[in-house]
Amino acid sequence: MREKVFLYFLLALTVFFAFFAFTMLLPFLKPILWAIIFSLVLYPLHMKLSKRIGNTISALLLTLLVFLLVVVPFSLVLTLAIRQSIELLHFAVGFTQNSSYVDLIRAVLDHPLFKKILTDQEISSFLAYVESEEFRNILISGLRDLLQRGLNILASIVPAVGSFAFKTFVFLLTLFFILRDGPKFVKFVERFLPMHREDIEQVSITVYKTVLATVYGSIGVGIAQSTVGFIGYKLAGLDYAILLAIATFISSFVPPFGAGFVWFPVALYTFAVKGVYAGAFMFLYGMFVISTIDNFVRPLIMKMGVNMPYIVLFFSIVGGLLTFGFVGIFLGPIIFTTLFTLALIYEKRILRE
Repeated sequence: MREKVFLYFLLALTVFFAFFAFTMLLPFLKPILWAIIFSLVLYPLHMKLSKRIGNTISALLLTLLVFLLVVVPFSLVLTLAIRQSIELLHFAVGFTQNSSYVDLIRAVLDHPLFKKILTDQEISSFLAYVESEEFRNILISGLRDLLQRGLNILASIVPAVGSFAFKTFVFLLTLFFILRDGPKFVKFVERFLPMHREDIEQVSITVYKTVLATVYGSIGVGIAQSTVGFIGYKLAGLDYAILLAIATFISSFVPPFGAGFVWFPVALYTFAVKGVYAGAFMFLYGMFVISTIDNFVRPLIMKMGVNMPYIVLFFSIVGGLLTFGFVGIFLGPIIFTTLFTLALIYEKRILRE
């Protein structure tokens, strides 16, 4: 009886402190998850390097490499996207104030398709309203309000930058220690898991393969979006198509809009400079080709490394993205593949026996 009381008390105390420990780690959960994901990808390279230059030096070198090749480019693209958004709003306000939008609307309504749908009187009435001071004031007021909100967001970026810098520090610090001491921690956790060793290895291999497949899927999406983006930029008659394609590849890794950070401003620029047809083409091409290809290429590439039905893989990626944000692209497939693996272990250990 005394042993049972001690056991229940110890379990309750452990759960109590584990809950508060998890609560304290919750603000750092995403940086820690990213560190785990990167460590799994880099671990084979770390094992090879550690044999030559030592465990600690290898972990430090790879952490520095991640900072230079991932954190710095990501920060630059994010800064460029914010600046580009503000410039775009300024351009829209100026475009409205000099009444250039009237010429654009007139050019659109001159298209034979609209002339078949609308009568000349309806087109003339609509143009008269568009050219009126009332419509112009409404449009300018709306754009100025949007610009003000953008400036307010920009003003709030200062604390956001501090938060981003701190979380980046947590990510890099965690990555270093996982690379250096990860195997020791894994062995420590394995001692407390009431599972057969081969079952633990099966789950671990499943998680590892899923992470690698997701990374390859992300790189494949970047290559696919930059390739079709290059074709679209060329068809729209834009200069520097190669540079825009490179920017599309980099931005494909940046949440939440990915390649949209590049093709959407390019579509608006095409509208203003190349005309209605080229602008409409670029907008539709970006929406239905460049951005949509993500939903097909990523699961297709991942299917090669993850033994899961395509439709389940598709929903795990999209559902993870909607639930957890960008890190959900990795968490969603990991959760589903681990669940399937545990179901197979249950079938083998419980049902068959």
